[in-house]
This record gives sequence, C-alpha cells and structure tokens, in this order.
Amino acid sequence: MNNLLKLCLALILFQSLHLTGFGQLKGDTYAEAKAKGSANWVFTYSEAPGFAAIINGKKTGITFDLMNKFKEFVEQKENIRVNITYETSASDNFILFMKQVREAQGGVFGLTSATITEERKKVYTFSPPYITNISMLLSHNSVPTLANVADINKIFAGMTAVTVKNSTNEKVLIDIKNKYYPTLKIEYVPSTRVAMQHVMQDPKKFTNADFTYYFEAIQNRQPVKRHPGGDIDT
Repeated sequence: MNNLLKLCLALILFQSLHLTGFGQLKGDTYAEAKAKGSANWVFTYSEAPGFAAIINGKKTGITFDLMNKFKEFVEQKENIRVNITYETSASDNFILFMKQVREAQGGVFGLTSATITEERKKVYTFSPPYITNISMLLSHNSVPTLANVADINKIFAGMTAVTVKNSTNEKVLIDIKNKYYPTLKIEYVPSTRVAMQHVMQDPKKFTNADFTYYFEAIQNRQPVKRHPGGDIDT
C-alpha cells in the first residue's frame, strides 16, 4: 500500500491554444477581463477518480479545488470578479473532452487526470505536473494473475482489451500487442470509466488504467484485479 500511495495521476488542467472550430467553448481572455474588471471562465471536465467527479450532486476532486483557489487568487490579487460556467457534456467522454479543450477560445480550462506527453504539449498548455502515475493492467478478479507481461498471450488467452482511442492507455496496449500478443483484439469505448465497467462485468475483458481507477474500485469493493506484470510508470 505504501507503494500505491506514491502513485497517481500525472496531471490535470490545461488550457487550449487553438482558437478555431464550430460550437467551440469560449471564455474571457486575461486582457478582456482586465479591461472590464470581470471574467467569464468555462470549466469542462472529464470524470476521473480523485480529480474530477460529481458525487451526490457535488463537484469533488483536486482539480475543482485548485481552480476554486485560483478563482480566489485572481479576485483578490487582480481585482477581477470571476464567474464560472461548468460544461458537462464531455464528463463521460474523454475524446470529446480533449476536442473541446483543443478547440476552445479564451478562458476555457479542462479538468481531469491526463498524462503529459511531448505530442500533447504541442497542442495543449498544461499545469505543472504535481503527481506521478503508474498505469496498470486490470481485469475481473476471477482472472488468473499475470505476474510477467511476456506471458499475457497465455494467461489472457481469448480475452479482449478495452480502452479509449488515442489515449496513453491505448498506446500501452498496442505496445503489448506488438511485443507479446499479436492476435489481441482491442475494443474502444468513450472513457476509462466505461472500460472499467466492462472489466467488472465481463471476465473476458481487461484494460490498462491509471492507479486511481484501481484505488476507487478496491475502495468500493468491486471485482477488479491488478496484474503486477502490467505496472508501467508514466
């Protein structure tokens, strides 16, 4: 458990650099806010355990906490009154969430857990990273334990991987497929939370997910197993 407490998500908030697209989200720029003494911000979020979630109707998670403190800072230090609008349409769709952030204009912030990669840094401006992450291979708890990823074609024979397209989790699974399991089938879903639902309901499915999803599952006593052969620092 001490090792698990050292793991967690690589990152959260990023603001778009791209200013084009139909139906894009739009908030005030700093210059606009300074000129009128007020700012309209938009927070779009993709649910991630511990980072951004709605629990019993309440917004919870470190990203919401950080941005609320940032709002206080701007109001006190810059004398700018801040109004926040929450965009919920992508809360369960990571692909749509990333698109919204990428195409947004002005004071629009994306809140979630996301790994910083060189490719993403070309498109998004990230907050400084403050937590490192480990990704894990997770399955239904009835599946035999995979201690060495090189044995995955035997231990996970006949199983299907479930993941989000163009995610860092997908890249891990594709790498495993190329190295150890050429016949592996990969199924795509809109979010890691949906992938976890597949895993919990079907012993023939597995996924690669960040530590917090596993932690949430064991907290809630859900039928999820971590396979130590699949742990990867990210």
